[in-house]
Amino acid sequence: MLLRRLWFIAWCILIALCIVALVDVSKFTCDTYIPILLSRALTTDPYRGIILVFCLCGVGASFFFNSTLLFVAILGFLSAFLVSMFDTNAHDALIFLSSALVLYECWPANNWKWKLHYGLTVVSGLVCVAWMLYSIFGCKPVTFHCQQPYGYDPEPGCIIPIPESIRCERCSWFYISEYLFFWGLFLLVYWKIPINAEFHDQIEQSENANYEKLTISEHTKKKLTF
Repeated sequence: MLLRRLWFIAWCILIALCIVALVDVSKFTCDTYIPILLSRALTTDPYRGIILVFCLCGVGASFFFNSTLLFVAILGFLSAFLVSMFDTNAHDALIFLSSALVLYECWPANNWKWKLHYGLTVVSGLVCVAWMLYSIFGCKPVTFHCQQPYGYDPEPGCIIPIPESIRCERCSWFYISEYLFFWGLFLLVYWKIPINAEFHDQIEQSENANYEKLTISEHTKKKLTF
């Protein structure tokens, strides 16, 4: 199968997965169907396992891109969803690094569709970053120990109902920009895939992979003879 077609199919599956996770997890997080942080939706079971398998398949496909940066970027997304977003800042660091690598490597060529796609992705990313900053400094969320989605069994120190500042931070229609940015990044790789590239389970060896055996000169042999 052509790799471009396969990548587009995977993109459609990714959108469906994100929407299902959003609808499911947002109900518990916000007590209503309002967009939440994409990472919060996808790192909630059972969606964490599904997105890890999805990213792992992406890592395998990246061997055909002939791009070290894209391989590292997809591997970075895999690692980001592997670590917990609630216990460490490694998740954010990996997401930012991987996003920057994709944007750098997928700089548009002379193709207006590619340029338009790239521009929309960058705009959605800027809106997402702006909202992230506002959610911290504008909403001013209070100290809240309930890291699990709202609606699950309360942890010690949980406040029910959820505080308004926490709701402001977790639940907003502005989070749609993060989903658009993530989807846009994934689809940007589509433009870097050669049109006729095919997905196959055979790694071609380089013509220079076979090396000739080294021969030891007679002079060297004599030196090694005791």
